[in-house]
Amino acid sequence: MASMQAKGKQSGRNAKAKAAATPPAFASEASRQMHLALEAADIGLWDWDLGTGRVAMSDKMRSLLDIAAGAPAASYRRFLRAIHAEDRARIAAALKAAIRRCGAFDEEFRRENADGPVRLLRIRGRASRGPAGAAARVMGSIHDKTERKMAYDALEGARDELESKVKERTRELLDANEKLRREIAIKNELQDQLMRASEMEQRRIGQDLHDSLSQQLGGIAFMGQVLLEKLQRAGRAEAGDMEKLVGHLQNALTHTRDLAKGLYPTLGQGGLEAALRELAVAVGELFAVAVRVECRDGVETVDEGVVIHVYRIVQEAINNAIRHGKARLVAVRLFREKGTAVLEVEDDGAGFPQKPNRMGMGLNIMEYRARSIGASFAISSRRPNGTVVRCVFAPPGPFDG
Repeated sequence: MASMQAKGKQSGRNAKAKAAATPPAFASEASRQMHLALEAADIGLWDWDLGTGRVAMSDKMRSLLDIAAGAPAASYRRFLRAIHAEDRARIAAALKAAIRRCGAFDEEFRRENADGPVRLLRIRGRASRGPAGAAARVMGSIHDKTERKMAYDALEGARDELESKVKERTRELLDANEKLRREIAIKNELQDQLMRASEMEQRRIGQDLHDSLSQQLGGIAFMGQVLLEKLQRAGRAEAGDMEKLVGHLQNALTHTRDLAKGLYPTLGQGGLEAALRELAVAVGELFAVAVRVECRDGVETVDEGVVIHVYRIVQEAINNAIRHGKARLVAVRLFREKGTAVLEVEDDGAGFPQKPNRMGMGLNIMEYRARSIGASFAISSRRPNGTVVRCVFAPPGPFDG
């Protein structure tokens, strides 16, 4: 009998302890179920009675603060002792401010733990008024966000590492790009020098042909003509042979002058249009093809460098049309289109191959010359047959209209 009485007394004490450990706000069945759900979510609850100074805590909160489970309600001081010393004053100040204004608060703090790793906790709550209108109690929740913070720090570390690697790779790419840019600039400068040297050499040869060989052939042809006339007056039979020789000399002189003009076009009076028309006449006579030139008003330039490049592009395009396309008709057009200057060389030849020979110099030189004067370059086949070479000079281009 005495044993049963002792067990009854012990059971009564356990019930009282459990009731003391459960905050009054959790007393109803609905509140108890909510309390259990929050416990399952690792969220602790607490209820601080400002009148008694006691803080009723759920088992989860006691576990988070390392306060023995099942013990009576802890004091406010005991709650503060569980907070890391460096965070204690800040949390106390936040609680006081919430009580003073009867408002809410949301803070983070580290748990004081001499034996284990420091845990990061988040505490939230709200002060509520009593019958007298002043704050009577503060209720809230607490949960452990250490793992989340560790995961966030790991993510931040990974992001910082990635950003560092991206910056490093970006610097490497920028350095490589700058090196490539310098190499391209050097290559372009060398190409410009080679092109200028080639142009100067062509001019020199053209001038030599015009000033030296043409003059000598002209002189020989003149002397032959004088001798022919003497033979004819004397009635000599050799006059017929001499006439043929003079004809050959005249043809040689004509071809030499045409060659000189091709190597060193006359760009003075008449400018580009005149040079293109002279080229058309020379090519037509030499290869027996029809070359038409159409330069509309408003398309002219005084830049000799531009004129030379355009002239050479046309010259190469005509040469390709005759040699590779077997063209019988070539049309050269220079006109304005939507604020740009356009050069077109169109022929009726075999057309442009789908896989052109990039090993040849002609196509590459035309493309380079177009780039040198800021023009786009395109070459395509024309239906039903033929080829079109097209250069477009975007404004402000080298042509003034």
